[in-house]
Amino acid sequence: AKHGGIVQSANDLNFELVAKDGKATIYVEDHDEVFSTAGATGKLTILNGADKTEVPLEAAGNNLLVAKGDVKLAKGAKVIASITFANKNAVNVRFSVK
Repeated sequence: AKHGGIVQSANDLNFELVAKDGKATIYVEDHDEVFSTAGATGKLTILNGADKTEVPLEAAGNNLLVAKGDVKLAKGAKVIASITFANKNAVNVRFSVK
């Protein structure tokens, strides 16, 4: 993990979820190269036990998606990032917080 987060792969892309100071960021790479998130949208669904929270995602920079709102990722939480890129390709990425 280049940024100290949780890395998962989907659709031949690598996604790194980084949660810090109540903020969540997803870095997207294609074979170690920056993958443009320009025009991408989506949401984070966070499952902390019985609690379910949804937070919108928006593009911010070359390969970044940023959650708009406070994000609490407790140990054991499950996170699903539903992302639609500008070319209309959609991907769901699942993360488990350890």
